[in-house]
Amino acid sequence: MVKRILLTAFMSIFGLAQFANAAPGDAALGLKVGTLGVGVELTLEAVENVNVRVGVNYFKLSSEIDVEDNAYDMDLKLNSYTAFADWYITDSPFRVTVGAFVDENGLSGTSLPNATYDFNDNTYTSAEVGTLKANVGFTSVAPYVGIGWGNPLSDDSDWSIMVDLGVVFAGKPTLDITSEGGILSNNALFLADINQVEQDFRDTDEIGYLKYYPVISVGLNYRF
Repeated sequence: MVKRILLTAFMSIFGLAQFANAAPGDAALGLKVGTLGVGVELTLEAVENVNVRVGVNYFKLSSEIDVEDNAYDMDLKLNSYTAFADWYITDSPFRVTVGAFVDENGLSGTSLPNATYDFNDNTYTSAEVGTLKANVGFTSVAPYVGIGWGNPLSDDSDWSIMVDLGVVFAGKPTLDITSEGGILSNNALFLADINQVEQDFRDTDEIGYLKYYPVISVGLNYRF
């Protein structure tokens, strides 16, 4: 009874309450950790040799980062929602996975105190720029492909380990910078320099490698 209540509650969070009457052994809950952060995941049997998974991942880390020649106190936030389909090609635990991410990963923060700031080869004082806020974001919905090992719905045991290796096609990152409280915060020429910096970031692709975000994760699952 307790298992059924927990399973129904978890499914309801993801809008999957219609599966709450699944027979015991047709669903599993898991905890995972990896390059997407720490996550929780629900696995359901779709058809023979195919499972579907939905999950949520989160992680946050603060660090000083240089963005286009200016230093910021940035927060790295990994926050994503996942929907996967696992195809077990043979009777082995090996699988091919495809799916999608609702991608809320990104960097956000404020400028560190400095005497001067450089934008588009022009130098501004701290009084002129005030406080700078920078945000780096990605495509909101991104496809995923990968391979993995482990089947949470296998009859071998209620407990199982899963490994995922894959790539999220997150899209080219974008940079957004705003100035608050500075003498020139609303100055057209200063804002034009900021816009050029944002464009240079997109063109030079300073962190463009992140548009192919690697996924490596290990999870522990319990079958209901």
